[in-house]
Amino acid sequence: MPETKVLKPCEPACTRIVKFMTDQEIAPGMGLSIPPYSEVIGYSYLNIFVRFNQEKSDEPPVDLGVTFAFDENGKLAARRYVNLEENVTSPQSTNFIEVSGRASWHGSPHNVSTYIARIPVMGPYVEVFAYNRAPVKRRVTVWGYLVS
Repeated sequence: MPETKVLKPCEPACTRIVKFMTDQEIAPGMGLSIPPYSEVIGYSYLNIFVRFNQEKSDEPPVDLGVTFAFDENGKLAARRYVNLEENVTSPQSTNFIEVSGRASWHGSPHNVSTYIARIPVMGPYVEVFAYNRAPVKRRVTVWGYLVS
């Protein structure tokens, strides 16, 4: 009897690239997100790549905030989460889904910083917010790599 091959969903893993913003100028001390929310249904992890220009190592970074929601308009959007642990007393506080870009500078002459944040998918839609902590304009790119 011939062997029957059973196909599993996403074998190998399903992947997709999401371009949240590309070479977007962000003013000093400001944050930016570009709607609508991006669909991430069916994926387990979101690897977020952040790149921004930086002249010196002591400049404040570009930080990243992440919000999950139930639709592309941000229904029930949340940027805080709690992971209930048995060994932690109640009540447990929620935490911001925020990543710092500190210490990500590549040095001169490249004058660029990059970092990657790996986040579990916590809702069917996602939006990111890039925060320019520096007193100068920054050019920022944020792309995501979704993995099942």
